[in-house]
Amino acid sequence: MQFLTTEQMRTADQAAITEKKIPGAVLMSRAGTALARVVETVAALRGLKNVLLVAGHGNNGGDACVAARCLNEDGFHVHVIMTCVPATLKGIAREAWDEMRTAGVPYVVLAAAESWTEDMGVFSGTLLRHGILVDGVMGTGCKGAPTGAAEKAIRWINRMRPHALVVSADLPSGMNGDTGAAAGAVVRADVTVTFARPKRCFLNQEQAALVGHLVVADIGIPADICERGASDAPCRLIALPELVSHFTSRGRDAHKGAFGHVCVLGGSAGFPHAPVLAALGAVKSGVGLLTLAAPVQSACAAAAHVPEAMLAALETPQGDLSVDALKRWGRDLDGFDVLVAGPGLTQSANAREVVAHLLAAYSGRLVLDADGLNLLAACHADGWQPKAGQRLMLTPHPGEAARLLGVTVPEIQSDRPAAVRNLADRYQAVVILKGAGTLVCAPDGIPWLNLTGNPGMATGGMGDVLGGMVGALWAQGLEAVQAAATAVWAHGTAGDFAALAESQTSLSATSLAARLGAVYQTIERKPV
Repeated sequence: MQFLTTEQMRTADQAAITEKKIPGAVLMSRAGTALARVVETVAALRGLKNVLLVAGHGNNGGDACVAARCLNEDGFHVHVIMTCVPATLKGIAREAWDEMRTAGVPYVVLAAAESWTEDMGVFSGTLLRHGILVDGVMGTGCKGAPTGAAEKAIRWINRMRPHALVVSADLPSGMNGDTGAAAGAVVRADVTVTFARPKRCFLNQEQAALVGHLVVADIGIPADICERGASDAPCRLIALPELVSHFTSRGRDAHKGAFGHVCVLGGSAGFPHAPVLAALGAVKSGVGLLTLAAPVQSACAAAAHVPEAMLAALETPQGDLSVDALKRWGRDLDGFDVLVAGPGLTQSANAREVVAHLLAAYSGRLVLDADGLNLLAACHADGWQPKAGQRLMLTPHPGEAARLLGVTVPEIQSDRPAAVRNLADRYQAVVILKGAGTLVCAPDGIPWLNLTGNPGMATGGMGDVLGGMVGALWAQGLEAVQAAATAVWAHGTAGDFAALAESQTSLSATSLAARLGAVYQTIERKPV
């Protein structure tokens, strides 16, 4: 999905109205309804029913008014604060306000800057008690520092963050829609719901903490209109409206053989749980059959966490996997749809021989993760070269990427889009470059940027779960880039759901995996 400037988005809006004859009121209704649905999803994570919406004088205020009416109809305790006198509203924003008022949604008007000082001490205690704050103060038209009631509203919203989750409409109020810069007060959101297409401001990773979890809401503007005249950015966004087009409903006569057979290969005496976490990610991502091939030390962990896995407990006298152990197992690896290799494998000489063997002999789809990536770097240094027709996916973090390219971590981080392109081209593989702003790229391709996820995911085991997820989605028939993009988006969204429900501090790989069902539900139930 392409990033648009604010001018390109305005042009697309106008073209949808004039060329496709979609009334502006319909677009606003769709935007406000989408905003309300995201608020309801977030509310369910915390068991909240109180919502306070702050609406400004522009179309963002109109979106907030539509959302307030929808939430009121759905049984939420809703209040609205207007930062402008309603009589000054114009066009479709005024229509949205009139419909909200007619529906009986309670509201107050704090149009003067001093009102936010004099009255909010009372309102802060009575209108919102552990609920959700919706920021509809300012939209993409913000230029320069906010002033007056808008500035006071933004600062009040930020002061209320310890007591409420903040959801911004289109972008955090006070943020420049093109650059992401903030000339003055700017909302710090937990979730941002942007409409139709992501705005260029979201490319500014230094401001990502202000955006929080990013949702792109489809409001029915045709893709050809949105992409008309759009200039290329260094990357494109992985977003739900495009992901859903790859998914098809499972038939009533579906059986487990129709959804792929994945083998997770890894583990050692010191790291028995890593392949188990990968297996957990695969099971929670819909794979039909799963085999876990790991040393016997992983057996107890597998029984506890992934009883669905068929366990091949391999005899490893030295504690690490070896080619001899695979031969004693006797399984034809080409019988698997996808092989996920590397979690907990270690970098021993035996493990290095295993990776070299897979690269030379395995003809199926291969996901190399964790230690498998460091061993691939060693094989490449010894002269290994990609072969024609190979189906390879790599999932490095910056340290592993640096070893694969023979550079330093700061060099990787200084230009992540260039790094992921170089990796994809050098290894002729689809590459997932993990980190804040995970990137996905195919050889000779354009990088795809993921903006879900949070710092709570910086903990052990997260990458193992992702590796299993990728393998499962690839085995179910998605193209490699589609499987990678869907996995990283779902992985980050599950992390965000877990953090919103509990905290970033307590986030763990297993708590993330427990949220994957809710994430895939959003994909399955999204209309295409």
